[in-house]
Amino acid sequence: MRIASFVLSLALVGGVACSETLPTVAPVAAHDGGSPIEPTRERSASVAFDENGISEPLAFVVPPSTRSIAVVVEGEAAHLHALASFTMADGVELVGIDIARSHTDAMQHNYFTEQSGTMPGELRQSPRLGTFTHVYPYAPDQTVIEGTATLRVVRDAPFGAATVRVLMAPDDGARVLHLNLVRVTATEDLPADPPFLRELRRIFRQADIEVVVDEVLTLRDTGLEKIASMTEPQETSESDSVSLARMVGATTSTTALDVMIVDALPPGVGGLSLGVPGPPMPESYYYGVLVESGPDARSVARVIAHETSHFLGLQHVVNRGASGRLYLDPIPDTVDEATNLMAHGTELTPGQAFVLTRSPLLSTN
Repeated sequence: MRIASFVLSLALVGGVACSETLPTVAPVAAHDGGSPIEPTRERSASVAFDENGISEPLAFVVPPSTRSIAVVVEGEAAHLHALASFTMADGVELVGIDIARSHTDAMQHNYFTEQSGTMPGELRQSPRLGTFTHVYPYAPDQTVIEGTATLRVVRDAPFGAATVRVLMAPDDGARVLHLNLVRVTATEDLPADPPFLRELRRIFRQADIEVVVDEVLTLRDTGLEKIASMTEPQETSESDSVSLARMVGATTSTTALDVMIVDALPPGVGGLSLGVPGPPMPESYYYGVLVESGPDARSVARVIAHETSHFLGLQHVVNRGASGRLYLDPIPDTVDEATNLMAHGTELTPGQAFVLTRSPLLSTN
């Protein structure tokens, strides 16, 4: 991990294959032959890809009362990754692509040419270079079903391997979002009670989410206070924004989501999220969001809320690909109007609130 030298000013606000037998990432019975072991809520396993870039199937057990399933695939940074199949205990295949052929051309076209960040098939997912994340459900009409589930991963190259992590958050009413606020600057410090915080909290309360700030930091002399370039549709592991995220991740002392407020972003860019959704893992190089500082506290709050909502799983109400094709978000009650947070406003619909509250980043305290 490359860490540039910098001066730190800190204000601590709060603590805080393919064979007959599927590989499994959850135990199903006690070693003594007694009662079944309660399935755990976080599992990881390695998978290998075939000549078509399709992995072996991976089985895992979804416990009762699970609010969401987050799948994080960590593979080679130069290759796109996504889900090739995903089936829960009801046997319904959610992705629906042909796992007997390669999807390299389609994946690379959608990502690099169309810049839509979409994947063929029925499941709305965003393929990603290196680390891919998917959180299900991502719309109010979707349900997590307890029992044995299986998935396969696809990448845009034959053979190779990746690590798959499955996080199954409990349906425990978690509504607290912890943030670290990090000012990356050559100028002023970020006060312990930033002026944008009240409006930021008001926006998220629409989804019954309470924002808690763990740390307020100011980083100087990083060389990254002005981010001059970015890549579409999402940042790469070699970008300046990811370099900054690595640096900040090595500096903060909590697992809260890092909100990095910089002096400048590329022209026309007010903020960016390092994932849609982002990996719910503080150790990931894609952990965090960036926002350009500004004099209008309400505007800064809106951009932080917008980019953080991307990281938690919300899409734009409408995205436009390089071809001009429009890609609508999958939530039925959103409309493309200026008042919506994922357009140009601050309002959230009940459907968007549902999606936000599925995020494994939320806690109960």
